[in-house]
Amino acid sequence: MNISRRTRTALTRATDNWLSRVYLAAVTAATGYVLFDALVVDHPDASMAAVVPWLLTAPLSLLYTLLPDGTLSGTSTGAFTALYLAGIAFAALANAAFMGHVVHRLRRPFPGAAPSA
Repeated sequence: MNISRRTRTALTRATDNWLSRVYLAAVTAATGYVLFDALVVDHPDASMAAVVPWLLTAPLSLLYTLLPDGTLSGTSTGAFTALYLAGIAFAALANAAFMGHVVHRLRRPFPGAAPSA
C-alpha cells in the first residue's frame, strides 16, 4: 500500500459518512465566521471568535499550545492566518477521518456474532 492510497483511504473515510460531513460543515462554518469577523466587523477590542474552530478541532489543534512562546510572533499577519487555517484544516480532516474510521468499524458485524434473522 503506497502513500497516495493511504491518503485516499483516509480522505474517503473523512467524507463518506454523515457524522464526518456534519463535523466538517460545522468547522467550515465556524472558520468562515472567523474570517468574516476578522475582515468585515470592526472591533474596539479583540474578538474571541477564533477560539471556536480551535476548540472544535481539538485535540490536534491543541498542539499549537506546545509551541514555545514567541515562535509565531515574528510572522506577518497573513502568514499567521495561513498557519492558523492550515492547522485547523489538518486537524479537522484528521478528526473527521478518525470519526469515519469509527463509523466503519461500528457498521461491521462483530466477530462471532450470530447473523440477525
